[in-house]
Amino acid sequence: MRIPPWRTSALLTGRVLAALLTTLLLLSACGREEVDVVTRTGSRELGGTGDTAQVNKALTWIPVADRQLAPVASGPALSGTGTVSTGGYPGKVVVINVWGSWCGPCRLEAKDLAEASEKTAKTAAFVGLNIRDTSPDAARAFVRAFGIGYPHIYDPNGEQLVRFAGTLPPNGIPTTLLIDKKGRIAARIVGVVDQTTLLGLIDDVAQGK
Repeated sequence: MRIPPWRTSALLTGRVLAALLTTLLLLSACGREEVDVVTRTGSRELGGTGDTAQVNKALTWIPVADRQLAPVASGPALSGTGTVSTGGYPGKVVVINVWGSWCGPCRLEAKDLAEASEKTAKTAAFVGLNIRDTSPDAARAFVRAFGIGYPHIYDPNGEQLVRFAGTLPPNGIPTTLLIDKKGRIAARIVGVVDQTTLLGLIDDVAQGK
């Protein structure tokens, strides 16, 4: 049976569309995380930091049923005295912020983080993870300049950051991670986080959402 030319063309078009659809689905699947409930995206322009590019922000919220236990990071305190651990705050929401004094976007969010940590002291514990600062002096000056009162792990080589492989992007600085009261990863913000967003997330996590 001979297929008319017009029908052959239609069949080929259908096959091409099906192939394109399959390719798009595969690409979409490759680009997804295990849990990727992104609830908000946006950007903010840097102000007074010397940076001209925009800072993209992507928020990933993980439903309670899908949460997994977070690794525990522990290392020398940036202050130079003792050890800091992200696992030492039972019954509290733990906020881990990955930053560096060399990072322009980190300067943009520093004040918001400092103020949020003070406002949520009863329900949340903040821990900074300072990376790629070859000397702690610059990082300590950063902490003093922005009045940051919570402790920081000094991790110049990223040894503690590696513990969060697959959760914290190695080059996505700054990144903020929220751990719920049961020690499970509840949310992640890649990019600059503002105080309003952070306070809302902490409140939700504290309430068991």
